[in-house]
Amino acid sequence: MEKKDAKKEPFNRPDGVEVKLTAKSINIKGFLFFFILFLTGSYLFVYVWDEPSSYSAGRLLGTAVKGISSLQVMLCIFLLLVFYILIQAGILYWFSGKDKKLLHWHFDWTGVGFSLTRPIPLKFYRVSLLLPGILLGVMPAIHGFCTGEANIFFLGLFGILGGTGDFLFWYSLRAFDDEDLLLSSKKAFQATIIKRNYGKND
Repeated sequence: MEKKDAKKEPFNRPDGVEVKLTAKSINIKGFLFFFILFLTGSYLFVYVWDEPSSYSAGRLLGTAVKGISSLQVMLCIFLLLVFYILIQAGILYWFSGKDKKLLHWHFDWTGVGFSLTRPIPLKFYRVSLLLPGILLGVMPAIHGFCTGEANIFFLGLFGILGGTGDFLFWYSLRAFDDEDLLLSSKKAFQATIIKRNYGKND
């Protein structure tokens, strides 16, 4: 069985290239991305809409959550997660030929959501990885930034942050051709790539 990386642990899948992201890798990169995203985002927002200073950036963060309880913040994050999963499941359902029996639910400490139990062209799987983060993260962040709405802007940043794992997995699949098939594992961020176009990858 061909290996994409010797460090990646094998699991029982059909012949192909095994791709796997570890929870440790995702958490470390996500933690770093959190600070970069929110610090740069805050300063950029302040630079455009307020007096550019460290004080203004700190005041912006405080104002964005002013009057919002921790329970409400948790509720917003939970709703973002639910909508994220539903959008991703809808995309996979559509590209699977609208057969809900092919959707497999997975829930563990590395991730939660749906995957397909049969191979899917990689070009469709890439859409399922990127589109939820764009709809719930990038677009609200751009809207909030352009209108000066701090709450919507930061909500969008949380949406982008929530899609970090999917973005990293999408990036790990960059070497493969769109027509190759991807068969998901029962665990998040694990899959087997079944090559159909060897000319681009070898």
